[in-house]
Amino acid sequence: MRATRRRRFDLSAVSELLLAVPTVLSSLLVVTLLGKPVTPQSPWLFPVLWLVSGVIAFLPVTDGALAWLVHRLRRPTPSESQVLVPLLESVCDTASVDPRRYRLWIQNSREINAMAVGGRVVGVSTAALSLPPRQLEAVLAHEVGHHLAGHTRASLLRWWYELPARLAVLLAFALGWGVLEAGAALKTRPAMVTSLVLVAALAVVAVAVSPWVLLLPVIAPLLALTSRRAELRADRVAAELGYGPLLLEVLQRWRNEGHDVLRARAGLRARMLASHPSCTQRISKLYETRTAPEPKLGGRQSLKPTEA
Repeated sequence: MRATRRRRFDLSAVSELLLAVPTVLSSLLVVTLLGKPVTPQSPWLFPVLWLVSGVIAFLPVTDGALAWLVHRLRRPTPSESQVLVPLLESVCDTASVDPRRYRLWIQNSREINAMAVGGRVVGVSTAALSLPPRQLEAVLAHEVGHHLAGHTRASLLRWWYELPARLAVLLAFALGWGVLEAGAALKTRPAMVTSLVLVAALAVVAVAVSPWVLLLPVIAPLLALTSRRAELRADRVAAELGYGPLLLEVLQRWRNEGHDVLRARAGLRARMLASHPSCTQRISKLYETRTAPEPKLGGRQSLKPTEA
């Protein structure tokens, strides 16, 4: 019986949005302070407009802009589309979703990688095209799983609503750096003392405007944990669609290439802030998931991947 998946925010996506609340409230304060001199008679106008602007996360043009500008992706060539489109259609057919909902993009990279962006983008690296077609289809199923679980949409919403608070902190940091450089360039004790006082004042203002920075040591590891859980959830969605055995082959390949060894050598802080779980953990979780058999590819087994 075909598995049917519907788009909905799962626990990982909801957790990410909840963890964003302190930063979003700081953004609301920043927008209010910026808008008050412009519309003193209607101080509510700028905050309301900013909140409504969140609809940008649901526009197709936003997905394309992020794919091109932020993630440095490009549209696939005809030969790349010939490989990827049938595989994506097979995944979507298995999940009972419209394949026209998604857009394929390519990352020029020698490392096997894939990503889901916004609400529609499914990206793969040029190196991933060297995978056997059935394994590549499993990778696409994992990325579609992110979309079906609402992970990418939640991340985009969080990024947009956190932007004013983060820009305010970056501006304060840049000003502070400039003040310190100016004090050092003057090479006098009064100039250095003055620059330090000004930097301390900027730090106080930055914290007052964006108090979320005080919670960053707590929020950052929790967001990383949420991201790792989202990866496991996308694996589970792919497994529920019947791609578990194929995804295991890909993960075992990555583990054999030494991905977990590099991770083990990282410090505790790096592991706590890692956005992806280890291959070993992902493999273990997939073995715990007993789902439907591997899907049939409907005659697409003969497809040959394009060499990276």
